[in-house]
Amino acid sequence: MQPLSLESLNSAQRQAVNYLQGPLLIFAGAGSGKTRVIVHRVANLIAAGVNPAEILCLTFTNKAASEMRQRLQAIIGPEAGHIWAGTFHSFGAWFLRHEAQRLDYPRSFVIYDAADQKSLMGKCINDLKLKREKGLDSTLAWLNSLSKDTSCQVEYLKHELPFDPRPVIELYEKRLREYSAFDFGDLLTKPCRIMQDNPEVAAKYQRMFRYILVDEYQDTNLAQYDFLMQLVGSEHNLCVVGDDDQSIYGWRGADVGNILRFKDDFPEAEVIVLEHNYRSTESILKAASTLIANNSKRAPKNLRAVNLGGEGVRVDEFRDDGDEAAHVAWRIGKLLDDGASPADIGVFYRVNALSRQIEEAFVRARIPYAVFGGLRFYERREIKDVIAYLRMIVNPRDTEALKRVINTPVRGIGEKSLAALVDYAEFAGIPALAAIPEAITAKVLKGKAAVGAAEFLSVMGQLKTLAGTVDLAELIEQTARLSGLKEALKAEIDGQDRLTNIRELAVSAEGVHDLERWLEEKALMNPVDDEPGEKVSVMTLHMSKGLEFDYVFILGLEEGILPHSRSLETTEDIEEERRLLYVGITRARKRAYLSWARVRAMYGREIYQIPSGFLNEIGD
Repeated sequence: MQPLSLESLNSAQRQAVNYLQGPLLIFAGAGSGKTRVIVHRVANLIAAGVNPAEILCLTFTNKAASEMRQRLQAIIGPEAGHIWAGTFHSFGAWFLRHEAQRLDYPRSFVIYDAADQKSLMGKCINDLKLKREKGLDSTLAWLNSLSKDTSCQVEYLKHELPFDPRPVIELYEKRLREYSAFDFGDLLTKPCRIMQDNPEVAAKYQRMFRYILVDEYQDTNLAQYDFLMQLVGSEHNLCVVGDDDQSIYGWRGADVGNILRFKDDFPEAEVIVLEHNYRSTESILKAASTLIANNSKRAPKNLRAVNLGGEGVRVDEFRDDGDEAAHVAWRIGKLLDDGASPADIGVFYRVNALSRQIEEAFVRARIPYAVFGGLRFYERREIKDVIAYLRMIVNPRDTEALKRVINTPVRGIGEKSLAALVDYAEFAGIPALAAIPEAITAKVLKGKAAVGAAEFLSVMGQLKTLAGTVDLAELIEQTARLSGLKEALKAEIDGQDRLTNIRELAVSAEGVHDLERWLEEKALMNPVDDEPGEKVSVMTLHMSKGLEFDYVFILGLEEGILPHSRSLETTEDIEEERRLLYVGITRARKRAYLSWARVRAMYGREIYQIPSGFLNEIGD
């Protein structure tokens, strides 16, 4: 390989690239070119004579791994194909293909993804004859995964389940072994156990991968940390890259302490800080840096913008959330008129419920948008469920709506029973809803299906009566309650967020009495989003990490939203919320717009808000 040119790198980047032996911690501030440093450092190792097959590069997403491989290929050439570059989980799976027999597993084991885990957990719930509320299988699968990721026993994890989850999880683990299957958590914990129990195996892989590089180290959880410590050999050739100021995944087990304690793990480690920011204007960077400096548990940094001058962060106060959304849509319209591309604009929020107002404002203003990494408000499952019930009130012949909700929440009406009901109704020439009593009498619906169908018929009768006496907002609230959706959602992992979305839907319908007209308006909500071409990106702040835009809008800077009400109990939680806002601001290249509303419709009512305390921490 030809000598590597480092002329395009700044002095700190060159120092990181040239540090080849021993432990190395690279604090890579926002927009500091960390990916360039990673690939150049790997290329420099190979130029110095390191065998590419001895290099292990670990990332967190397949997308990041693919990008790393492509950039290494561009710099190194064919030798890049000998480097093991991939996610923690893919490496764990590769490891187990070679070593699973030590756990009495065949090499032909299967890997259960999230859907498989949920399905198997549901079967275990049924086998133990527990009442299977909707979402319970997801909650238990998530709890078990969190236990593995954090190396914390289930009984010590917070949950709101009405029973002890351990028997279900024990049965789930037994079934995994019977089926020769591993789930995602096992792909980290099982290799770690093998190496702990078999030091000679650990030594083999330490010799095999003498140089290890980890990207986004601030996002590692305890299971990943333990796995990594088993892999690092006596030479301690471990390079980790990350930014503690961008650690925003504590809620799913990530431990920012892993990166902050690196010097404790490796006292001889070199620490290099990349402080030149190539993304944002000086003003944006100053505002973000002033904000994050209020965190106590962080490594000190002094980010400096290469792009001097320029516009910074603007904070706007609005009368209510409707005004906020309308103003954001107007301002984005002006940017588009002035030549900005929709693809260069990002709109962020802390909670999904805030998307409804901005989506409706975009539709009215004919602004093309796409919800990044998620669904538009009116496409969310819980919203479609409620609307399906409302459609049944207006049109009892709406068989598609009936199919969606007759067993939502679960009423014991399986697909075969539902199909039999629909066939019976078609043969009789009457709507499926009206056919239920006859289908029960004729034994087309039997057992649990008959009981559940009768219950559904009763719910629809109550809702039909209510529809003529209350406004639509109250009808939506009562639909969620009487149908059982409200109680079922409480058992789901993200149930509170979904309930908040239903309340948001109710608020949007306050004072409305024409249900048919309202349903028609909602059915016409989505044509703009389906048009081809560039779109404004709408997403949560968590989804914005790793992205960048010319213009960024962050909505809902209010106490209880950002910082979130669930994050007000501990200093650690508050600091993660502050990091979340820091990540959002530092996505902006040219301008960041922050806003808050004095009145916001939340939790089924209008609430008077106070501005987020974070706004007082942002520098001018």
